[in-house]
Amino acid sequence: MGKKSKRSNRKGRSVTNMSMLSRRLAKLEKESDESYQNWLYSKASNKLREGLEAIQQVQDAMMLIHTGLIDSRVFEMKASFCQNLLMLEYSSCRFDKVIQIYNDIQMSPEIEKEMVLSFICKLYGRLAMLRLDASNENKDKLVSLIEDHISEGMTARNEKYFCLEAVRVLRNLKDYDASITLCEKLERLDQSEVVADFEIAVSHLERYREEYHWQKDNEFALVRVLDGWKEFFDKQKQNLAPRLGTIWMVFAQKDYLCHQIDDKELSSQFCRNAIENVEKYLEWKWHFERHCFTCNQADTHFVCSGCRLACYCSLDHQRMTWKKDAVQGMLIGHEILCPMMKAYRKWKLASKTGDQKALKLRRRLDRECLYFLSHGLGLEDKCFREEDVQKLLSS
Repeated sequence: MGKKSKRSNRKGRSVTNMSMLSRRLAKLEKESDESYQNWLYSKASNKLREGLEAIQQVQDAMMLIHTGLIDSRVFEMKASFCQNLLMLEYSSCRFDKVIQIYNDIQMSPEIEKEMVLSFICKLYGRLAMLRLDASNENKDKLVSLIEDHISEGMTARNEKYFCLEAVRVLRNLKDYDASITLCEKLERLDQSEVVADFEIAVSHLERYREEYHWQKDNEFALVRVLDGWKEFFDKQKQNLAPRLGTIWMVFAQKDYLCHQIDDKELSSQFCRNAIENVEKYLEWKWHFERHCFTCNQADTHFVCSGCRLACYCSLDHQRMTWKKDAVQGMLIGHEILCPMMKAYRKWKLASKTGDQKALKLRRRLDRECLYFLSHGLGLEDKCFREEDVQKLLSS
């Protein structure tokens, strides 16, 4: 009788532990989500790590009590927290942490036994590896992973959105063929997916800007692709996600590339539109002025001494985007954005206080925007031919 009672007490203790764990994890998950929504990535990741420690403690205790009492809920909760933490660390650009978590998940016997390693975990693990080592082997493994998943039937909308990060990474590595091909495959899965259309257009633009001297005599599809954005732009301009704030920068380049035409009035209008779109991008960055320019989180400790506008959560993130990729998914670094942002900050502060210098500072800002497009991005000698612009206007 005593043994039976002891076994019963163990079972009751196990159920109590599971109940307490479920409540604690629900609270931690809610706090992590709230921190993430408020752009506090470090705080959110700490909550997830705390949850994983709690799971491990209960798991160890249950193993000591009776191995048969452990059910799949423990493993499901652990896998869920690991996946969320992996994605969060990737958002924070801590790629070494991503690989560490990915390897831990792969080596975890209970997760391997109870659950198939999710596609999202594999995707972000491969993305982090490619970020740290841009070898052809890592590229091939990433593309193969996504193509295999597409062939198996990718149905979840969020999976398609996460795959677009692979398109951006390939584009930053200047593998434009792979970037465009992969994005077209994702676009065919959902013809209404406007973000995929946007990414295809950005890839064409980046290729034109980076490889102009190899493509200037070829017929290329940029004019056609860009013109298809108007409906997307009109519908989404009030609800752009932070990453898609780059749409202003892309439209600015498109307008500037069209300005070298014989019609002086239309040429002036293209220039004006280009300046306005750059300023809309700057306005968007001003709205997120205390967010890290690299990972977007709100917990920042460093400010650029030049423009006094760009903020960073660490020195590593400041160095990471100095030469390139400050505008995520495009090869535009803060080095060429800095003078323009400095001019924008001065004008913005002067216009708020009613300073008489505001008009003079505004003209300075316009000049900085044009210089950024012409010399910073090097578009001055890459403008579209007259016939290309006419195709855009007539389409």
